[in-house]
Amino acid sequence: MPTAFARLAHVICIVAASCATQALGADPGKPPPADRLTASLDAAFQLVQDAVAQGEIPGAIALVAKSGQVVREAAYGLCDVENKTPFTLRTICWIASITKPVTVAAAMKLVEEGNIGLDDPVEKYLPEFKEQKDKEGRHPIITIRHLMSHTSGIQANPPTRPSFFFEQDFLGRKIADIASEIAKTTIEFEPGSQARYSNAAPYVLARIIELRANRPFHEYVQQTILEPAGLRDTYFIIPPSEAERVAVVYRDARGERVTFFRFDPTWKVSMTLPDGGLFSSPREIAKFLQIFLADDGQVLSQASVKAMRTVQAPGWGLGWALEEEGLLTHSGSSGTSAWADPKTGVIGILFCQLQNTDKVSPLQARFRQAVRDAYSEANPDAAKK
Repeated sequence: MPTAFARLAHVICIVAASCATQALGADPGKPPPADRLTASLDAAFQLVQDAVAQGEIPGAIALVAKSGQVVREAAYGLCDVENKTPFTLRTICWIASITKPVTVAAAMKLVEEGNIGLDDPVEKYLPEFKEQKDKEGRHPIITIRHLMSHTSGIQANPPTRPSFFFEQDFLGRKIADIASEIAKTTIEFEPGSQARYSNAAPYVLARIIELRANRPFHEYVQQTILEPAGLRDTYFIIPPSEAERVAVVYRDARGERVTFFRFDPTWKVSMTLPDGGLFSSPREIAKFLQIFLADDGQVLSQASVKAMRTVQAPGWGLGWALEEEGLLTHSGSSGTSAWADPKTGVIGILFCQLQNTDKVSPLQARFRQAVRDAYSEANPDAAKK
């Protein structure tokens, strides 16, 4: 990392922190007094602050919530290095693949209504998939459940997606076009026989959502998931008026940090990337995660929550990655990560906007472990807060 950048990150390591419990729906711009801070969280947040000060990442937002209340949140460093714009709690981040469980949750609303079934064949709704074959020329049956759990056998990436997802030509296409292209690809393994991560499968699921809901994918997600959950500052299509709040996404390549994504308010978006097109903030995504901890039937039925939290294949539920003791988690290629612990009721979120798994993934893992340590049975005073 260039020394000049490290010095800049250290000087402009701005911390906007909320250290007392605060409802998820409260205004993040008005943090309460810091007189009830869970001191044991200091180590977790110090990890992020140090990573920014040392130039490992340009900036970040971190959040910890428990039982539906924000315990602590902080913003550090820069969301736009070139313009020296600091991260704030209201900075909008590209959450990338954390979009996937949101897409699955929207499909689960159709399951609740009886409009689709988890074990329905994809070809029931998309006839072009009747012609799809595997490497031996056989025609395996892919189900809705397979699409949701990375067990479909569909290849890793959409066949026509460019390396830069936000090219105007790609954004101007339709989900229906992408699903049809996927139907022409070869199934890589027997559906249900193994789990292999697929960015392509969500496009097939999103097309089925459009057909069964009789409206564009992003509108259905907005109406059935985002609005009911109170996510009023989460977007597939960012309003031009919010352009100044969108973080730049950087990428480390060959020892150089370059710009991967800078939002352009002139983009015309027709297709809204069901595998990774959402823009949001930690406080917003905490509300989504809380759906799966509260399990109160307000946004998703208890049956839907149970299904998404149930292991479908090693490491995967429906939409969520599942770890020990039912921990729900997902990450995004933009440097985002989010998790929820049903055992403790704790949510942890760390949003960087840097594509560098060698630096970001270890930081995310250390942050999560430090938060979990703070609320472990070995620290009963923190666990009660």
